[in-house]
Amino acid sequence: MISYELVSNLLKRAGKDFPTTSLYLDLSSPKFTTKDAEIALKGLIKDKKQEVENSSFPRETKLSLVEDFEKLSRYITTELERKGARGIAVFSSSGSKLWDAYPLPGAVSNLLFIDRAPYIRPFTMLLDQYKRYCTVLVDRERARVFTVCLGQIEDHSQIFDDVPARVKASGWGGYEERRIERHIEDHLRKHLKNVADLTYEFLQNRKFDRLIIGGHVEIIPEFEPMLHSYLRERIVARINVDSSISLDEALKRTMQIDKEMEERSDAELVRKLIESAKGNGTGALGLRATLGALRRNQIRTLVVEMGYMAEGVVCDGCAFFGIDEQECPLCNGKPRKVADVVEEAIRETLRQSGSVVHVGSSTELGKEGKIGALLRYAL
Repeated sequence: MISYELVSNLLKRAGKDFPTTSLYLDLSSPKFTTKDAEIALKGLIKDKKQEVENSSFPRETKLSLVEDFEKLSRYITTELERKGARGIAVFSSSGSKLWDAYPLPGAVSNLLFIDRAPYIRPFTMLLDQYKRYCTVLVDRERARVFTVCLGQIEDHSQIFDDVPARVKASGWGGYEERRIERHIEDHLRKHLKNVADLTYEFLQNRKFDRLIIGGHVEIIPEFEPMLHSYLRERIVARINVDSSISLDEALKRTMQIDKEMEERSDAELVRKLIESAKGNGTGALGLRATLGALRRNQIRTLVVEMGYMAEGVVCDGCAFFGIDEQECPLCNGKPRKVADVVEEAIRETLRQSGSVVHVGSSTELGKEGKIGALLRYAL
């Protein structure tokens, strides 16, 4: 399973003497075949080979890159196994003896990238989306349990408890009717308790981040108190639906809740960031201020608007990150230009054990330079 720890370890193992070739391929199409992957990779390699041949790279570097291309071709042709993966990420640096391949739980764009370090932005963007939902729909007689992640839904279990239907009964003073009602309610409580226990067991075995509970309005208030506290703290929505809804409708409702949750979460994070930057100094806004905080190892959480890129400079001698400096202010060396200093900032943040969050373009971050950071201590 991909994680920020995995990405950090990948960056630590990447060599400094030879570049890394990063490959991302989309495997999400239901009609995907290995031949499709071969054709896509062949086109990507053709373009990069021409760039390498025309570059000023040393001979050893060119040989390393050509070997990367050959290894990638062999892997895709003979070793690629889909096994439910919706994407694949492969990193190769033949000169530095680096090779890693990771199946991805979400779709990615086809990309072949050469740089001094692994290209990790698609990884971090995917991790932002990797919220696993459990949706439990319950009524008086059964429950349905789904998991939803990255737009895919799985129906894991159905529970059918024998809960007697409500009946009318005659008897002296209504005694018999009340006895039957108590019997029915007792079975209902046992049924709901069974569902609650199953959901807790599901959390332990399957691990999910957010819980949605659904059913008719009179059932949910009875069901929720029976849930373990670990489950109650994960509840993000309560929906009034019939438990017999289709998988497509369950997915649609879950994805709508996910969208609303992400928008609220993004807006709240950006609001906190702006207040921190303009208030007590524990935040930085804009590219220049953010890179300055990065140089001082201050960043706790890097916040980037989705897709934001910017040219910049990097000094390899002292890890200076800048925008347009001609001379490194720290060591007086000459920084090299980079096409995307935001990618460099993402890598360095993870190297410094910080976290990275990508937010949508609808937040206020766009008005503040599209990038910022929550800091470990005040400027």
